[in-house]
Amino acid sequence: DISEALSCGASHLDFARNHCPKSRETVKTMMNMLVDPDIGGALVAIADHEAFKSIFEQGGADTGKLESGHTRASIRTCDEGYMNRRLRDVHISDKRFVETLRDFTAHTDNDRWPEDCPDEQARGRPKDGAFLLSSSGYRVNCCVKLLGLGSAGRWDNVGTKHETALACAWAVPRSFVFVKSSSGVLHLATRSHGALNVYHVVA
Repeated sequence: DISEALSCGASHLDFARNHCPKSRETVKTMMNMLVDPDIGGALVAIADHEAFKSIFEQGGADTGKLESGHTRASIRTCDEGYMNRRLRDVHISDKRFVETLRDFTAHTDNDRWPEDCPDEQARGRPKDGAFLLSSSGYRVNCCVKLLGLGSAGRWDNVGTKHETALACAWAVPRSFVFVKSSSGVLHLATRSHGALNVYHVVA
């Protein structure tokens, strides 16, 4: 049971205990949110804000360079910051958060907000990209492309979203990365003891 493993660890799952109460609660809340069949496909990464900052350049069109000369990953918004504005200062426990995630993941023919959406600011914008959440339960960035992450492993019979989830879980320290397919299958990827682990999450 992943909820129990977060609190106590689980050696048989190679799942290290999460010692931060706020982080545990954020991960559990998001997990319970994503098992809801009304929530569609999504990629949600949870980590300390500083952990994201240490890996990703903010908003740049191109990757940056680290002092070591290696390429640094970057994030790029897909919707000109619409989702960031919509979820500003909205905690994951707020019903507005789950309502927004449900609306965002609702299927449309063109993967965009409908042109008759009640929120005029949303109309025609892409419904794509990852959600990055702080361990305290607030959005860091929403609806973003994660660029420049190195490959972290092979995952057969899935799309690029799942391999991006692997790469994010490997790169971002102490992160928990959920990836839900459009068919409703939910996985959690984490890095523990130098290994990348993927867990199938069921309701």
